[in-house]
Order: sequence, then C-alpha cells, then structure tokens
Amino acid sequence: MGKLQVIQLEADNIYSTETSLRQPSAVVTDFGKEFQAEVDDLLETFYGWKIAIGISAPQVGIQKRIAIINMDKTKIEDTLVIVNPEILSESGKKDIKKESCLSVPNFRGQVERRHKVNISYQDRYGVKKELEIEGFHARIFTHEIDHLNGILFVDRMAPNAELEPLEMKWE
Repeated sequence: MGKLQVIQLEADNIYSTETSLRQPSAVVTDFGKEFQAEVDDLLETFYGWKIAIGISAPQVGIQKRIAIINMDKTKIEDTLVIVNPEILSESGKKDIKKESCLSVPNFRGQVERRHKVNISYQDRYGVKKELEIEGFHARIFTHEIDHLNGILFVDRMAPNAELEPLEMKWE
C-alpha cells in the first residue's frame, strides 16, 4: 500500500466531532501479516514527513491503537512502534509547552502535561513492554496516546488559551 494520506483539519473544523480523529481506536489483538503491512505503511508515512516526531494510526484513517514515535530522528533504529499503549502513571512537575500536530497543520497551542510518564505497550509483534519517559519524549508519548483515545492537543489547552498560527512548511 505504501505512504498513506494524513487526515488534516482546517481552521473551521478543528473542534468538530464529525471526524474519525475524535473516535477511540480499537485494541489490536491480531499481530499477523495484515497488521504488519499496516505498521509498514504507517512507518513509511511517518518517514515521509521530515518534521514528524510521532504519528498515530487514526491520523491516517486506521482506527487501531498503534503509534510511531522516534526517539532520535537521525537513527531509524530508534523508532518505536507502540501498540495498545496505556499510561500507568504520570508524575513530576507539570510543563506547559507549545504543541503542534500533523492533523492540525496550521496551528499550535500551549498544552500542560506531566514531566514523567510510565507506559505499558506491546511492540509490533505483540511483546509486552514497559517504559518510563521524561521531558520532551513524555510529551510526545502522551500526545500520541491521546490520538488513540480520540483527543487532540487543542482539547488539552486551557479554556481561555488561543491557538497560534503556525508558519511552517508541512511536508
């Protein structure tokens, strides 16, 4: 199948519930050949976006609990495929930082997240793992897990916070 198209919301429908991005994703139970092809397509899509540091399956219309996160964009072997992730705990200080998203390409906003998270997940072959992440990577993981739950970063912004225009070339 190859590179997939990323679902992108325009300014007038960022908060709409009439998008598959707002639907919770299904738990993966079959790690067979079809699933592996979906993961390969998601990886190809991810690497096709130079700016991407994470992508979730719902962003390309696959309603499954799969996300791709790169811990170091310069090293392909540092790309994690996380399947059925769950946040076990969040701790540390709360950080407020600007976030953006491939699915909301023209905006960014201030989002508060915890500095440290512990997650459980399965790798692309179904092997269960746990991981403790801090700082910027904790933000990436929670952003992508939010996608799997039908939540966008704009939903995490303070009620009176405004979206900022993002002047960036999305490719």
